[in-house]
Amino acid sequence: MSSLAAFAPASAALRAPRRVAASSSSTSARRQSNVVVKAFANNNDAETPPLFNTRRAVLGAAVGAAMSAALGAATAGPANAKDGKNGVYWVFPRDGATVPKSFTVKMGVKGFELSPAADGFKEGTGHHHIVVDGAAVEKGDVIPFDATHIHFGKAQSEATIELAPGPHTLTLQFANHNHASYGKKFSNTINIKVE
Repeated sequence: MSSLAAFAPASAALRAPRRVAASSSSTSARRQSNVVVKAFANNNDAETPPLFNTRRAVLGAAVGAAMSAALGAATAGPANAKDGKNGVYWVFPRDGATVPKSFTVKMGVKGFELSPAADGFKEGTGHHHIVVDGAAVEKGDVIPFDATHIHFGKAQSEATIELAPGPHTLTLQFANHNHASYGKKFSNTINIKVE
């Protein structure tokens, strides 16, 4: 933050000086008058503060805009995520991995946030599902509750699952609080081999 101090307007320029009447002869009035004169000694009229410092205003606005953009990008809400940046991904296992019969899956989501199904509708949120040996669920279709569709309705991003030995496809599918799929854009399929 200290590097930004050079771009901040002078604190004296932000404060309106107390103007002292010319006929005032009190000590405090002279003291205030001296402060104003010292604070604005570089001006043509020592009693008038600068109303606007263009250089500092432009630099301050530029720094403020850059910081807002940086903070906005880092903390953008799910509704503000740009198209093409939303989706789900596998942290583990990776495509082509060989895993034991019982293994931990780790799942991630970009542009949306995890939210338990019990919390009800919240725009830009949902939870994970894994479709074992099946394809992505069409957008708006409810993901079935059966042996090949594993639900993580408590907003889990990690779990241990057990599969029979052999090759399998795992499709990670994101859905809303009613288990209605967000479609192919929010799915990711990998192939694994279970030992």
